[in-house]
Amino acid sequence: MVSIKDVAKLANVSIAAVSKTLNGYPDVSETTRQKVMQAAQELNYFPNRLAKNLKHKVTKTIALIISNFEQANGKDGVLFQIMSGVYAAAQQYRYEVVIYTRSLSEQQDKSYWQFCQENKIAGVVIAGLRTTDPYFEELVNSELPCMVVDADVVGPKTGSVSTDNVNAAKQAVEFLIRKGHRHIGMINGHSFAAVSVQRLQGYRQALEAAGLPYNPGRVIDAAFKEEEAYHAAEAYLQNHPEVTAVFAASDLMAIGFMTRCRELGVSIPERLSIMGFDDIVLSSYTTPKLSTVRQDFEKIGYSAFEEVVKMLENRTEGFHKFLSFEVIDRESVKVQ
Repeated sequence: MVSIKDVAKLANVSIAAVSKTLNGYPDVSETTRQKVMQAAQELNYFPNRLAKNLKHKVTKTIALIISNFEQANGKDGVLFQIMSGVYAAAQQYRYEVVIYTRSLSEQQDKSYWQFCQENKIAGVVIAGLRTTDPYFEELVNSELPCMVVDADVVGPKTGSVSTDNVNAAKQAVEFLIRKGHRHIGMINGHSFAAVSVQRLQGYRQALEAAGLPYNPGRVIDAAFKEEEAYHAAEAYLQNHPEVTAVFAASDLMAIGFMTRCRELGVSIPERLSIMGFDDIVLSSYTTPKLSTVRQDFEKIGYSAFEEVVKMLENRTEGFHKFLSFEVIDRESVKVQ
């Protein structure tokens, strides 16, 4: 079966350019348009036009697309909570919800627009999207109502919902500063995750507001993985003996780091205080119990679905919606 990727390859343009051309977007050059149309004709590629039907009648199917599902970690329970919120909203608003998983290779083979058309989807909630994913660029110009979880994407029919990651990270580090810590490190996720960029920004803002220097050497990436934080801990402690507190951009990374510290005989919080982010269920069962930033993932999923319904029924435009958070003081942070 011929896909949009085949058209893009033959025309020597991006998949996004093909999608825009076939869907009549004005910001496509005449040269690109001709190349795409010629390639589509040669390959006999003519996708159906569900979008025309959507302009006249709202269908009752909204999809939850889980991007990069193979990278998800079931241990933190985050994805399940988001799905629970989405399902609750679907029940409340009497919509059908279908769940799809899309890997990076699947996104490259078939555009977001084509995928939604073929599956007769009226609106979308996307979780797990990275800024480098093919779907990310397409969403800005999408005609289908869509809300993205934890990624700052806004277009005419695309919005996003998340915790205010910058402010939440800032308050987490300010919490450590109020406890007397002046040498604070950070375990971050990775640079192509919007939440990583935002939480690093909050970390830096808190240090700057307190008159403390920002040392990039005290920030390491662990890809939001428990095992990577675990393996990074020993070298980090050796390289930064002056650090008295660490802010981790996820609870799983905080737990991995804590586990290795305990094996190395580093007492928490007596020698090193650790602050997490998310408040997953495991946070209150660690030894010591993890201080963290609480996000309401079920509410995030519910709100994302709710906003898609509003776009469909009320013709509202895309925007970014922040939800509340809370700094939780447990046992892993002590007064310095």
